[in-house]
Amino acid sequence: MSDASLDYAFLRYFGVDVAVEERFHSFYLPYLADYERILDLGSGMGGFVQLLCQAGKDACGVDSDPGCVAESRALGVPIIEADVVNYLRTVEEASFDAIFSAHLVEHLPYEVVLDLIRLSQRALRPGGRLLLVTPNPRGLISHLEFYHQHFGHVAFYQPELLAFFMHYCGFDKTQSGENPDTSPDRVAAWHPLAKLVTPPPAPLTYREILPRPNRFWRRLAWYPKMWLVRWLVRPYTDRLMGRLAQTEQLLATSNAALNRPFECYAIGDKAVDE
Repeated sequence: MSDASLDYAFLRYFGVDVAVEERFHSFYLPYLADYERILDLGSGMGGFVQLLCQAGKDACGVDSDPGCVAESRALGVPIIEADVVNYLRTVEEASFDAIFSAHLVEHLPYEVVLDLIRLSQRALRPGGRLLLVTPNPRGLISHLEFYHQHFGHVAFYQPELLAFFMHYCGFDKTQSGENPDTSPDRVAAWHPLAKLVTPPPAPLTYREILPRPNRFWRRLAWYPKMWLVRWLVRPYTDRLMGRLAQTEQLLATSNAALNRPFECYAIGDKAVDE
């Protein structure tokens, strides 16, 4: 039995389809708005290539999985069935305005990633752009769920490390960031920090704890009770609530630090005068 379409079978099993690709990766379209001839390396089922074509770009994908290639062609998406690195070796210099790749580099050892970046730099015209997308090593959900869910992952690549690789391979300008559209609450409602994302309820006020009675005599007794609460009880409860607020702020800060988007990216721009 051939495992050539194992990745396609994996994507189908976990419900990843063209609509999912388009929903999360449309975030990257503005970064490629000024580029016309665009190559998508490891294009999967062709969702991003389809988005590019719909935006009027001259786009094409490359993927080695026959199942993904067949699905792309069924959608009318331009795609080449080939190993992405070998394909880059065959293209002429300055063939593309931009090269995009999502969730490919984490399947490759760093030596191959460097080779891919060098070959991409060669394949881009002066002023061309390389955009690499990969699981975010700063996000807890990447470590707990998605990274280890795929059989072919080799290494996490921190976005600044990818930016360094690009600089090392001759790219003039680099930048990196995270895709907010892949925040854990959007990609997986069941993620481990879901309950911490929901803000805690506001504390009850003293009037809510001891509401003013409607009956006259009870209302008369209520006023001295509230006076005692204000001068004898409230100084201690205010101090306690202040400590609780500090604890909540610490938890919120820790949650924000861990609950990062699933995807990060790095961008390299080739020097214009090359």
